[in-house]
Amino acid sequence: MDPYSVFDTRRNDGYIAYAGMLSTLAITAFSHKVLVNRKVGLLAENSMRANLGLGLALAATGSPMLTRLSTELKLSKTAVGQVAIQAGIFSDMVATSLMCLGNLIFHDDSMLSYSEQRYHPFYVALIVVQIIILMTASKWVLRKINDRNPEGKPMKGIYMIGLMTAVLSICFLDKQLHMDINLASFMIGLALPREGRVSRLLINNINFFLNSVILPVYLINICLSTIGKIFGTVISARLYSMKWLDGIALGQLLSTKGYFHIFCAYEAWNHLMINDSTFVALLYMMFVTLAITPLVGYGIAAWARRKAMSRLMGLQFHMSEAELRLMVGLHGPQNLPIMLTLVEAVRWNKEPGKVTLYTTDMIELTEHAAVTLIKGDGQEGIEVMDEEVLEMRNHIGGALNMFQQKSNDEVNVRRLLAISSFDDMDRDICMCADDVKAVLIILPFHKSQRIDGSMNAGHAGFKLVNEKVLQHAPCSVGILVDRGLGHTNQGSHSLVGKNVVIVFIGGGDDREALTLATQMCQHPAIKLTVIRFLPDVEALVRESPRSHKFSNFTQTFVSKEDVQMQLDNEFFADFYNQHIANREVGYVEKHVMNGAELAMELRELESQYELFVVGKGRDRKSILTDGLEEWAECPELGPIGDIVASSDFSTTASALIIQQYDAKKHYKVIDEEFMPFR
Repeated sequence: MDPYSVFDTRRNDGYIAYAGMLSTLAITAFSHKVLVNRKVGLLAENSMRANLGLGLALAATGSPMLTRLSTELKLSKTAVGQVAIQAGIFSDMVATSLMCLGNLIFHDDSMLSYSEQRYHPFYVALIVVQIIILMTASKWVLRKINDRNPEGKPMKGIYMIGLMTAVLSICFLDKQLHMDINLASFMIGLALPREGRVSRLLINNINFFLNSVILPVYLINICLSTIGKIFGTVISARLYSMKWLDGIALGQLLSTKGYFHIFCAYEAWNHLMINDSTFVALLYMMFVTLAITPLVGYGIAAWARRKAMSRLMGLQFHMSEAELRLMVGLHGPQNLPIMLTLVEAVRWNKEPGKVTLYTTDMIELTEHAAVTLIKGDGQEGIEVMDEEVLEMRNHIGGALNMFQQKSNDEVNVRRLLAISSFDDMDRDICMCADDVKAVLIILPFHKSQRIDGSMNAGHAGFKLVNEKVLQHAPCSVGILVDRGLGHTNQGSHSLVGKNVVIVFIGGGDDREALTLATQMCQHPAIKLTVIRFLPDVEALVRESPRSHKFSNFTQTFVSKEDVQMQLDNEFFADFYNQHIANREVGYVEKHVMNGAELAMELRELESQYELFVVGKGRDRKSILTDGLEEWAECPELGPIGDIVASSDFSTTASALIIQQYDAKKHYKVIDEEFMPFR
C-alpha cells in the first residue's frame, strides 16, 4: 500500500470508499442503544473505544482478499472490479491506521502498571516518530537494497540478514512501547515500497504461512457492515453516474473482511468487550457471507461479458464517452517510441483517465526461457527470470513510467505478458484482448528498418502471429510499420509538425481508419489530411477496349458494392460535416483508373507525410485495387497495406494498416442482408 495515495483527490475511488465507511459508522452510531443492550446487544462494554472499534471493524475492507478474489474471478479487468480494488485499498488503509491510532489512545489501563500509565504519552510520541521515519528514511534504504540486488540474481545474504533483523527489531521496539505486535506489522508494511525484491521476498515467505495455515480458516464479512457499506457506496456510486446494480455489487465487494478483522474480533472478545455468543455470531455471519461475495463476483463478470458481446469491439462502434482501451504488442523496447507516439496522438480526443493502454510483451517460449519461469504475484500468473528478458522488460517498464508521468497520468498504463511459442502466441494475445475488452490491437510489423532505410527480411515467427491475430482477433487490429516516427525522445513534441494522411477508398476497414482520424484530429500538433480515391469513370468510358471489361466488373460486384458504397457515403458525409467543413482536417480527392495509377499516386505522396493510415480492404471489391493482390508480398496487409509496407515505398513514412472487427463473425451471419444494422 502507498500511504500517500489517500491524499490523491483526482480519482473517485477514494470518495466512494469514504462514503461507504461514513455510512457504516453512521448506522453503527444510530444502533448504539441496541448494541449496548445487556440482553440482545453485541457489546459487553459500553465505552467509546468499544463503539469506535466496532464501527471501524465494520467499515473496513479486507483489501488483500478483495484483490485476490477480483483477480481469480477476472473482475480486475472490469470497471466495477477496478474501482473496488482501489476503493478497498483506501478503506483498508484508513481504517487500519485509525485502529492503530485508537489502540494507542484508548489503551487498557488495567493492563498497565502505574509507571507505564505515567509514561504512556511518551510511548505514543515515540511511536509517531517511528512511523514518520518508516515512511521516509526507510524507503530510501530499501530502494538502495533493491538497486544492489537486481532481478535474476540471488539476493545477497547480508541484506537478507539485515532485513530480517530490522523487522524483528522494529516489532520488539513496538512491543516495548506497549503497541500491539499485530499493529506493528501493519506499520512495517507501510514502510515497504510497492515494487522491488525486498517486498517480494517478505510477501512470498509470508504467503506460504498464510496459504498453509490462515487461509483454510478464513471467513468473510458481517451483516451490519454489509448494509452500511452497500448503502453509502450505492449513493456515492450514483453521484458518479454508475448504475444501481454496479453500485450494489461494489458495496458487497467492499464489505469483504481480512485477517486483520478476525484478529479485531478476537481481541474484542479477549478483552471482554463482546461476549462469547456475540463472537460466535460474528464468525458465523462471516462464514455465511463467504458464499455471497464470489457469487457477486461471478455475476459482475457474467454481466460484463454479456455487455461486451452486445456491442462490437471496434473504433467505429466505440461510444465517444466510454473508456478507450488500446492493446499494443511489443517485440522489444525498439517498438515503444512509435507506439507511444500513436497513443499520444489518440488520447487528445478523450477526457483524462479515459484512455487505458495495455502493453503486451511478446516473448517466444524457448527451452532456455522455460527453465526460468516461476510463479508470479498479482495479476501475472508467471514471471520470466531470464536476465535478457528481465533487462528488456525493465527497460520497457521504465519508458512506460516516464510516458505516464509526462502525460500527467491522463493515460492509464497496464502491462501484460504473452510468453508462448509462435504457433500459440496469437491465442494469448486474443485472450488478453478479450479479457481487457480492448477495441483495437496494434502489433508491430514483422519487418524492421535497416540503417540504410530499407526493410529487412523480417521474423517469420512474428509474421505468423500477425496473420493469426488478424484472423481470430475479438476486436479491430492494426499492423504498424515503423520507419522512425516518434524516435526523437521528445514525448508529445515528437508530433509537432507531423503530417498524417488517411487513405480512403471504401469498405469497413477504411471506415475504421477514418474513425481513427476523428481520434487524432484533436491533437494540436498534427496536420491531418484525408485523401479519397474514386474511379475516373469518364476516363474508363473513353478507353473503349476496357469499357466492356469495366461494365462486366461493376455488374459482378454491384450487389455488395451498393451496400458498401451506401455505408461509405453516409459515413464519409458525417465525417466531412464534422471535421472537414470546419477545416479541422484537410481533404484531397483523386480520381484514378486502376490499381497501377493508384500505386503511382501513393508513391508520389510518400515524401509529404510521416504516417500513412490505410485500411486492409478485406471486404472491398473495387476496380481501383483490382489485380494488386496478385503482386502482394504481404497479402495479410491487403493491397494498399502491402504497397505502403514494401521496402521500395519509402524510407521515412511509417504506416498503420487497420482491419475492422468482422461484424458478420460477431453476429454469426453469412451476408450483410441479415445484419441487425445497415
